[in-house]
Amino acid sequence: MTNLSSFCLVFFALFTILNPIFALKSCEFPAIFNFGDSNSDTGGLIAAFPPLNSPYGETFFHMPAGRFSDGRLLIDFVAKSFNLSFLSAYLDSLGANYTVGANFATAASTITFPTTIIPANNGFSPFFFLVQYRQFVQFKGRSQLIRKQGGAFAQLMPMEEYFQKALYTFDIGQNDLGAGFLGNMSVEEVNASVPNIVNTFLTDVKSIYDLGARSFWIHNTGPIGCLGYILANFPSEKDSAGCAKSYNEVAQYFNHKLKETVLQLRKDIPSAAFTYVDVYSVKYSLFSEPQKHGFELPLVACYGNGGSSCDDPSVRVVWDGVHYTEAANKFVFEQISTGAFSDPPIPLNLACHRTLVLVSKFLTQFVSTINLSMTNLSSFCLVSFALFTILNPPIFALKSCEFPAIFNFGDSNSDTGGLVAAFPPLDSPYGETFFHMPAGRFSDGRVIIDFVAKSLNLSFLSAYLDSLGTNFTVGANFATAASTITLPTKIIPAGGFSPFYLLVQYNQLVQLKARSQLIRKQGGVFAQLMPMEEYFQKALYTFDIGQNDLGAGFFGNKAVEEVNASVPNIVNTFLTDVKSIYNLGARSFWIHNTGPIGCLGYILANFPSAEKDSVGCAKSYNEVAQYFNHELKETVLQLRKDFPSAAFTYVDVYSVKYSLFSEPQKHGFELPLVACCGYGGLYNYNSSAGCGATITVNGTQITVGSCDDPSVRVVWDGIHYTEAANKFVFEQISTGAFSDPPIPLNLACHRTLGWNTTPDRIFR
Repeated sequence: MTNLSSFCLVFFALFTILNPIFALKSCEFPAIFNFGDSNSDTGGLIAAFPPLNSPYGETFFHMPAGRFSDGRLLIDFVAKSFNLSFLSAYLDSLGANYTVGANFATAASTITFPTTIIPANNGFSPFFFLVQYRQFVQFKGRSQLIRKQGGAFAQLMPMEEYFQKALYTFDIGQNDLGAGFLGNMSVEEVNASVPNIVNTFLTDVKSIYDLGARSFWIHNTGPIGCLGYILANFPSEKDSAGCAKSYNEVAQYFNHKLKETVLQLRKDIPSAAFTYVDVYSVKYSLFSEPQKHGFELPLVACYGNGGSSCDDPSVRVVWDGVHYTEAANKFVFEQISTGAFSDPPIPLNLACHRTLVLVSKFLTQFVSTINLSMTNLSSFCLVSFALFTILNPPIFALKSCEFPAIFNFGDSNSDTGGLVAAFPPLDSPYGETFFHMPAGRFSDGRVIIDFVAKSLNLSFLSAYLDSLGTNFTVGANFATAASTITLPTKIIPAGGFSPFYLLVQYNQLVQLKARSQLIRKQGGVFAQLMPMEEYFQKALYTFDIGQNDLGAGFFGNKAVEEVNASVPNIVNTFLTDVKSIYNLGARSFWIHNTGPIGCLGYILANFPSAEKDSVGCAKSYNEVAQYFNHELKETVLQLRKDFPSAAFTYVDVYSVKYSLFSEPQKHGFELPLVACCGYGGLYNYNSSAGCGATITVNGTQITVGSCDDPSVRVVWDGIHYTEAANKFVFEQISTGAFSDPPIPLNLACHRTLGWNTTPDRIFR
């Protein structure tokens, strides 16, 4: 489950050591302040309530040590990695040393206020997250007062500046889900409680930020459905690993919402560094592939109620049916500390960085050309990495892919002449800016795929359907305007959408692959115009399709809700077709999501009653696009799982395009909602008076022309983008700043680096 983003940051960590001139300096956190539950409690709960008995702690401490394990926890390994001593629990007054931070976690803690509290039976910790925050407030104030007073205890308190320089770690939330399950709530009811849980987390983390915290390392929750206390108490449908499927799905939903919360925190607090850490995936790998990682009997607890523990805890995953063994904790730490399971994919020792301050003036100027307001730390990592491959010897460099060809699938956003080769051509002023004549593109000039090809030193892609002057030596373009992923209900020329929907485009690839090689074998003039056989595996496969599936719904008089309901079928169809393309030899996939359809004139003019957002875009229509993008991203993740030998890059063009509408002046544009080439109305768009058409106005025939300066306009004809906008979008996405994994275009063939892996805490 490890992808290229992990390699980038592991490599980047090496870069910081080997290249100090340009390096990101390791953070050297002087302290850690931890908040959580039993997954990271180092003695908090047992300081306030009855202690643990043997064999807890037997493996490392050789006695109970306040930890719900046979030995060390994740937080212990985190501290060790920074050469810090074990964190003392805030509630532990015996022998505590807080010079390197404090641990506010207690077993059985929740994010929200628990309904049943210890010492009541089956209760939860009274020290839920808000209480832990308040303890931190107390600790910060009192520790500095003690330091000022001097004496023996003064040396046991953290220095004042540590509160800002420290790493703040979080591992909490599983007990909120467990409380619901054990409280006889249905799976659906627990799911429904998740938004409130993560909103509470958001509020409390903001409060911690207000106290000076700047570096946040936030774990998601693990696969609760693989733990004995769920499996034993709630017989339910099992997955292939033997875990309770629906209970893990709740954990995954919590993680999805938690990740969204972390993204919101980044947006709200840009001066802080927030790292989301996917411990779920690593922990689940211990249940799905135990032998691969040196474990056995993953679902079976090493230590049950009473008696002794198993013979060898070092090969067991679960310690007591609720918590993990030291061996499992160590394994998880080794995976997550690299950044392989983080968003942004940054190693633990770099988790303080939120911007790159590079010594080199050249690098600074280069980075400044990127849209910094939308670029995050992961993008900086990869921009620096791309530069490093140029500026440094190839001993440690990740080699550029040097794609010999591109095969593109899509709609009018990337059509370079397909539709007009089969149906009536475009008229002027299409193509006026670059080609100075119509060139099969639905723009005044080049489209994004043209810039992609140029960046790889390839010529423009010939449309597969264009038989005039075609050269397929560097690939082919199967995209046609008005294409959909699913079979359209209305097809050109009877009005409607392109007959060349994605399945047809795939079948065209099948034909090209076979026939091109036959032509090459036959020799002659055409043989030199065909791609070499090995190009089909070495090529980059690009996709920009889906907007018309949504548009077909809107213009088919479907309600927004109905179009939303069609999205799962659309993306499932995409999944099937991409798998088929993989089976033909494709290995490098660059997949664009869809843009903000609600900002385009053909939506705004035809659906004028739609509620507008602050930018003036049709809010509900953009929300459908965002839902499509969410499901598309899930599909890409599924493809990675199904085909680990291939590289799948999901590219968020939506965010870049939307920035052109939300901040046009910042990017050198104006009148973003108004079409450059069109006629009439608020948006200069009318479906009966399209760009280049001849219309009659007051008895006079006129040709619908373009605006004076397309280079400062975003929308070309009410549906498509100008060359200037396309160029801007390309410049942002090609860096990897808007990709998942955040990898530059020229490295999009890389898929693995030989990691060992594929990519709570209830106390009763």
